[in-house]
Amino acid sequence: MIPSTLGRGDSDALHRCVVQVYAGGVFRGSGFLVAPGLVVTAAHVIRGKSGPAAQVIVEHASGSHPVAEEDIRAEPNAGDGSRFYPYPDLAALSVAGWRDHPVAALAAGEAEPGTKVTALGYSTHTPSPGVQPDTLALQVVGRSGAFIRVIGDGVREGMSGSMLLDANGLIRGVLKGSRSYQGDQGGWFIPLGALSAFLGEATSTRDSPAGPVVAPSDAELVQALMAFPAMMRADSRYDLLDKIGDHLGLPHSFEVEDRPDRRDHLYRMVRRCRHYRDEAAALRALYTAMEELVPYDGALDRLRTLIGRATGGWEGR
Repeated sequence: MIPSTLGRGDSDALHRCVVQVYAGGVFRGSGFLVAPGLVVTAAHVIRGKSGPAAQVIVEHASGSHPVAEEDIRAEPNAGDGSRFYPYPDLAALSVAGWRDHPVAALAAGEAEPGTKVTALGYSTHTPSPGVQPDTLALQVVGRSGAFIRVIGDGVREGMSGSMLLDANGLIRGVLKGSRSYQGDQGGWFIPLGALSAFLGEATSTRDSPAGPVVAPSDAELVQALMAFPAMMRADSRYDLLDKIGDHLGLPHSFEVEDRPDRRDHLYRMVRRCRHYRDEAAALRALYTAMEELVPYDGALDRLRTLIGRATGGWEGR
């Protein structure tokens, strides 16, 4: 089941972040979108034990998206012949020009033991024939080697590479595999820290003291906005749009396509800022409006840092 704090709209939006991964025409596992055109999955889903597989295709509600070998980054790039693919067992698949889709956001920290998480992916183990959306209810146990063990629903083939979500719909890790495909014995997942480090290298979104500051991705901005409790309420999001419009000197609210779930709504908000005639002004207006809306929220620091990176800094502004 989806955690009780997630509404139906949130669940539907999160499922639209999930993809099927095929190699050589065979369904190999699940994945999810963390940025425009960027899919995360487990490395063993596309590499297996023998390295590069045949043509990789990402299947999404928007259609089929072939992925060239040069647009695949797996770590490690091949298995070592053992039963379990080596740590961190992560892969990033880039699809050029694919931008109009929802993305999932990462949580701020690791899930503590006892945390209930939900795996969203695809499998062939539902009452409906063929590859179908599937959902698992799991609970974090704790460290198990380099990975983290979970108990709960049986982890079936096809769910490898699924995102694990907490009650707020934020990613806490990537599902690796099962203790036993024959029973409901839970399994393991790749921790958030490993995923964050991998994405930092894969997308070059980390700041380097010796190099240029790189603009944050849409996913980072959405994640920062998701950290504000006020954004759980639709009326607060509408107030935010009104304030953005005021700061941009518009005679009306900042126009963003309405969505019933917050993730989709915030994603549309970020994309609208990105495509506004003055992107920097729109992003700064977003921060200033949020600062007025919730002046004492600790999440403002993170949002200010990201928008500073996106707009070239705040000095002299």
